[in-house]
Amino acid sequence: MSPAALLIFLIATASAALAHLLWGRRWLQLPIFWCAAFAGALIAYAIGWQLPLQLATPGGVPVLESVLLAWIFLVVASRLRV
Repeated sequence: MSPAALLIFLIATASAALAHLLWGRRWLQLPIFWCAAFAGALIAYAIGWQLPLQLATPGGVPVLESVLLAWIFLVVASRLRV
């Protein structure tokens, strides 16, 4: 497994777990939160979105931007009525 894929997987898992801890009410929401976080982190990586800061990108993954977009997607997913 490449370092970029592993890092995106870990970002999505940690973000989804924290979001479920904060906003989750049912176990059905956990996979929805994980899919939303994974989509956000993957999109940030795929489009190469980087803030004008000189931050490290381990494995080529912009970590801050991936986490930010994952949380934006998680906020949207938390507002869904599932």
